[in-house]
Amino acid sequence: MDISKNMEIDMTDQSRFGRIPDAKRRSGLCRAKLYQIAAQHRGLFLKAGGATIVDLQKLDEILATCPPAKISTRKEVAAA
Repeated sequence: MDISKNMEIDMTDQSRFGRIPDAKRRSGLCRAKLYQIAAQHRGLFLKAGGATIVDLQKLDEILATCPPAKISTRKEVAAA
């Protein structure tokens, strides 16, 4: 039995809703950053009783609008 296969994250998961830990795993963001994003995007978080539910598709759409990271080499940073 290959244990490593069970530990892989399924990036093909197309679930519409999930909990905060699901959103953290899917996005790679911390809980605090998710709450910051939710404060700017109404409807990202929903309440179902005591549970906070995340609209994962909406989160994907929000993250897709983020600009690409600008990565510099050490030489470029030192020259600046």
